[in-house]
Amino acid sequence: MAVEFDSVIADGVIYPAFTDDDGVLWIDDEDDFEVVVDHAVVDGVIYEAEVDEYGRLLIYLDDD
Repeated sequence: MAVEFDSVIADGVIYPAFTDDDGVLWIDDEDDFEVVVDHAVVDGVIYEAEVDEYGRLLIYLDDD
């Protein structure tokens, strides 16, 4: 299921981000840096999230 998200969070810092046509996450910033994503913002709500080994963002929309 595709989910529209607003941004991602890593260590409490919010980054504007998007995914490309392959579903790979890109953080919208001019600097080069590495982060470990732990949450995503969807419609103003923060959900747990992670990036898999292929660079795809996985958002956990429920508590199961």
